[in-house]
Amino acid sequence: HRLHRMITTAAAATTTRRTARYALEGLTCATCVESVRNAVLGIRQDSIDAASVVVTLLPDPILAVDFDSAKLTEDDIAEVVESVGFGATLLSSTPTRGADAGASGSGDDAMRERTLYITVAQNVQAARFVFDKQDAVLSAVVTEQLGCGKRTTTGGGRILQIRTRRTKRRLDRSSSMHDGADKEEDTHAPAYSPGGTLCVTYLDHQIGIRTLIDSLESDSLVQSLGGTGDMPPEVVDALGYRSKQRSSDKRRRMEIRRWRNEFVFALAFSLPVFCISMIFVRIPGRLSQAFHSIAFKGVTWEEFLTWLFATPVQFISGFRFYRDSYYSLKTRRLGMSFLIMMGTTAAYGYSVAVVLYNAYQYNHGLGDGSRLMQAFESSSLLIAFVLLGKYLESKAKSRTSKAVSSLAEMSPDVATLVGENGEQVPERSVPVALLQQGDVLLVRPGQKIPTDGVVKSGYTSIDESMLTGESMPVGKGTGDNVIGGTINLNGSIQMEATMLGEDTTLAQIIRLVESAQSSKAPIQEVADRIASKFVPFVLTFAIATFVVWAALLNSGAIDDVKKTWPYQQQGFNDWTLPLLFTISVLVIACPCALGLATPTAVMVGTGVAARLGVLIKGGEPLETAKRVTAVVFDKTGTLTEGRPVVQDILILSTRCADLMNGHGKKFAEEEFHDNTMKSHLSSPTSSSCCSTISDDLTENSGTTTNAVSKRTRENILFFAACAEKGSEHPLAKAILAKAAEYGIGDGLDRPLMQVEDFSAETGTGVSCTVGGNAIHIGNRRCLLTNSIEASPGTYDAMEFLESKGQTAIAVSLNGRTECVIGMIDKEKDSAALTVNVLQEAMKIKTYMLTGDNIRTASVIARDIGIPPENIIAGVLPEGKVDCVNRLQQEGLCVAMIGDGVNDSPALAQADVGIAIGAGTDVAIETAGIVLVNSKLTDVILAIDLARTIYRRIRLNLGFSLGYNTLGIPVAAGVL
Repeated sequence: HRLHRMITTAAAATTTRRTARYALEGLTCATCVESVRNAVLGIRQDSIDAASVVVTLLPDPILAVDFDSAKLTEDDIAEVVESVGFGATLLSSTPTRGADAGASGSGDDAMRERTLYITVAQNVQAARFVFDKQDAVLSAVVTEQLGCGKRTTTGGGRILQIRTRRTKRRLDRSSSMHDGADKEEDTHAPAYSPGGTLCVTYLDHQIGIRTLIDSLESDSLVQSLGGTGDMPPEVVDALGYRSKQRSSDKRRRMEIRRWRNEFVFALAFSLPVFCISMIFVRIPGRLSQAFHSIAFKGVTWEEFLTWLFATPVQFISGFRFYRDSYYSLKTRRLGMSFLIMMGTTAAYGYSVAVVLYNAYQYNHGLGDGSRLMQAFESSSLLIAFVLLGKYLESKAKSRTSKAVSSLAEMSPDVATLVGENGEQVPERSVPVALLQQGDVLLVRPGQKIPTDGVVKSGYTSIDESMLTGESMPVGKGTGDNVIGGTINLNGSIQMEATMLGEDTTLAQIIRLVESAQSSKAPIQEVADRIASKFVPFVLTFAIATFVVWAALLNSGAIDDVKKTWPYQQQGFNDWTLPLLFTISVLVIACPCALGLATPTAVMVGTGVAARLGVLIKGGEPLETAKRVTAVVFDKTGTLTEGRPVVQDILILSTRCADLMNGHGKKFAEEEFHDNTMKSHLSSPTSSSCCSTISDDLTENSGTTTNAVSKRTRENILFFAACAEKGSEHPLAKAILAKAAEYGIGDGLDRPLMQVEDFSAETGTGVSCTVGGNAIHIGNRRCLLTNSIEASPGTYDAMEFLESKGQTAIAVSLNGRTECVIGMIDKEKDSAALTVNVLQEAMKIKTYMLTGDNIRTASVIARDIGIPPENIIAGVLPEGKVDCVNRLQQEGLCVAMIGDGVNDSPALAQADVGIAIGAGTDVAIETAGIVLVNSKLTDVILAIDLARTIYRRIRLNLGFSLGYNTLGIPVAAGVL
């Protein structure tokens, strides 16, 4: 057992690249984001992947970074973040996806690590002992033991660290990944212990979580100590999206509560300052006289009380601004906190100086008895209002994250288990966190699908609107895939769980939305550059304000005008009034508005899009989509259904009629059929010729002819089906489906043969050998490149079918064409509507890009409304990139819409790639926008939504710039 553990942990340790995620504290604007990012990038480059460093402000301040755990620990990164004035709490540390594995192939093991927090009511030490004996468990560490005040016990191995600002609570993480294997295992059985929480890391492809829990509850040691308590163990997936979302919601609530408490504290002291300075002293009578009377040593009661109440606000409530200013000076990135600190400190310092000056004048009998006006209410109320703004901002930010929260809450908490390990078990409810792959679950009407899986039995309708935006229920029967979080409407089904946790569709959508919300739109970089120059500009403008006003008031240049100003009666003089204007400039400026203008709009917009079934992968495709001037559609599967069916079979000869009769005898070639074919193709006005040729070739040639044509058709379909067996190409599926109608196919009357020398050339066709016969299936290019002899009427037949909108492919046997098969792929019902709205309402050009021939493409384009001059046909996959590039060189902003692997290069080349959700994984990964429910009309929605979001971004930026542009001059005394 110990040897197995050493091998397992040593193998997992070969992958040292890890991805760490931290929850950050104290970030308020883009300047803070850049400070953290630059600090992390300052770590030695051989241990940090610079491209992986992502710092987000919304929806939550998060730092994600890939690092080499052999050279750096998570704690080192947290210390760097703290060194620039921000708190860092480690949320997760997992092997980096795509990290190089060792030669042993252990990277796959490392990739499948799973970390759980398991809470038991009692005997937590015995539970750790039991888990530690499991081969697949890499570490089991007690993170919290009830009643003991301990946060950890050393159990070998690795667990996460928790850090907060200036407070380090280390949970005993070793510097290597799994150094527990090098230590002597704890073989001493523990005694009774209180309950607690364990952090268990294991390889989930070797053991299931429910097996782990069952082994704990059935263990003889645990049973002898009284079990794990009255309640079953509580399991939380440390990296599960629901767990992360709940943790995020908790941090968000704590942030809101903290800002609220700080605001209430500041308000409690600021209100008395305001009332005394602005109300009580202005009420004639005894109250005013009392506040203006001397309290001690020349200080009036007004000055003493306002000083007394303003001081806690300045140095307790305002401490965070001093701290942030210190670190902003340290990092040379001045933000809003520095402006607030400068403005309030100037007001508070000025007020203290005024009080001392007035007292000095009074005690020495100097002056005319008038007193300068203090401004304690300015500093205290400014801090209170800023804290109020932070409180309201934190509440607004929490509302912008509703999209991810609502997605995370779609998954149910429990599932009904009726089968496991291939056997039926008594029905029981289990938490979703305890599900294992292969579990058979019962889902009743009205219940949510617990996780992704396949229907084993039953039929029902599923409401997938919460994920796809499609309001119509989708029928599901045996063999159909179902998505976790969707709602079962009207039938009971049994399903097999195939995907769990972070691998489910819902989890992937959440990750995609989070990635989109954390990305920057290009326009945000402009806003960030403005914000980075904003504070120095404000400081310069504030100094200039003081200098100009002081010069004007003290030079005599405006003496005639200033006599009409009542500022001296209000307690100001020619030096304090410029200071008041300077303070106003410092505190009215708001760089945070610039930093939040773009991410808030992107967050809300991408969240709305996700709920409508449109996944936008970040700010860049969002901003690009609003500039789209040309939309290029792939034909098959995008404008059409992508499910072609064989419509016509035009036989060119009967040479293969008896080719497979077991004697190797070839039927004599019948010129009758060639002549019949020629006669039909020479009469294009005859609308009935196709059906005659396609099914029975001719009905009036006698029984012998019908038998020959039937054998010919069946043999041709047999050879074609053998060649296309195993292919996922839509045309191949159509041939196999047609062959099945004749009883040809595996498991049918005429099983298929194995092929040899199979070769497929993209955009051309396939070739192989079946039973010693050379088979070629493809288009004209296939015939030319393989030097196939075209039987009489071959090209005429292809043109005839293409003129009807069909895709024509020739089947050749031993170097000569035998028939032409016509396939039709109907256009989608929404294709014409989508094209019309794009062209007429949105003024966007539409193009069709296809590898099919021009005749077939023209028929489909005509039906859906694409102009003939915008049809690009006969293009190979590599040629699609050139076509997109050519449109871009013409000055068009191109959106490419496709669904297949062959569309991926063009999707990447386009300014913005849009993938159909039902398409291939490669296309979806390449595209910047994904239409989840595969509705073509969602193209309109995506572009219109991008334009709307961008308008909101510009409005936000315009408002923030307009506010500062107008507010700063007003504060400087221009008006």
